[in-house]
Amino acid sequence: MSDTLQAARYYRSCGLSIIPVKADGSKSPAFTGWRKHSNTLPTDDDVSGWFTSAAGVGVGIVPGPASGHLVVLDFEFVGESAYFEWYQRLPDDLRDLVDTLPAAVTPSGGRHVYVRLPDSQPGTKLARYAKGKTKIEVRGEGHQVLAPGCPAECHPSGKLYEWATPPAGDDPFPVVEWDEWSALCEVAQ
Repeated sequence: MSDTLQAARYYRSCGLSIIPVKADGSKSPAFTGWRKHSNTLPTDDDVSGWFTSAAGVGVGIVPGPASGHLVVLDFEFVGESAYFEWYQRLPDDLRDLVDTLPAAVTPSGGRHVYVRLPDSQPGTKLARYAKGKTKIEVRGEGHQVLAPGCPAECHPSGKLYEWATPPAGDDPFPVVEWDEWSALCEVAQ
């Protein structure tokens, strides 16, 4: 069994919707029509067929209703870590919360923080660098993010996505209440 198939099955077992992504550095979904998986979980047969060892794909997680109203806070790294700048500005109670949330280090040095909400939310930009490039954004319904378990070829850098804070426990992708979510986004802005 491939590492990608194993990762895909794990995410699916956590109630996350997943899709295959191209292992060509584009970070693109491997098929058109993938957005339906914001609302519909793939079947076990889909997962087995998509992630065979010969498929040469990575695993993308699709936020939205099918993933239990998952969103991903996406922090870029341009000369400095937007994540650590944001984290340092959080009050202690929100830092404690963030420390319990699954977070992946991206190949470029950024960070993805996985959050389930009481209801789905579309993606949005929260902060930009002075030259206009996105600094922090919400990847929500209608988006996808590459996840640990992707082969290195999925990212243009040729590096891996790795867990900084792996999902754990009985509720590996916990729900965050709206007031806490709003506070996290407010600090990001």
